[in-house]
Amino acid sequence: MPRKEADLYERNLNLYRELMAGKKDAALDLFGVTLINSVNPAERAMALKDWGVETVEAVDLYNLGCHFAAQQNYAEAINHFRKAIEIDPNLSDAIYNLAVCYEKAGFIPQAKSTWDVYVNVTKDEGEKARTREHMAALQS
Repeated sequence: MPRKEADLYERNLNLYRELMAGKKDAALDLFGVTLINSVNPAERAMALKDWGVETVEAVDLYNLGCHFAAQQNYAEAINHFRKAIEIDPNLSDAIYNLAVCYEKAGFIPQAKSTWDVYVNVTKDEGEKARTREHMAALQS
């Protein structure tokens, strides 16, 4: 993409993000859904949620969980990670992040049981060992 077009794209993407932060209807009026796939997955999932689009894909629910976890809204993050795992029980990233959120929210027994699920789902033996060490260090 030539530099001039790239600058125009970046300016429009920044304007889109700015509008999405406070005036979602204006963003939709101005850009429609043309830029929805240009933002990060969490921003995309939040925009669709805000527009009333029902989230039924595990990856979108996972992305919403990541959005809320980044805001330290662990209750919402836990809710979305759990829904993602209901749809795809082998979504190891969702299981991992659910365990982290349980820990950060102070739900240590739930964190331990979720880490146990993660150990059974992940295929990486080094990751299994690191997770078991982490579980052993957790205090109830």
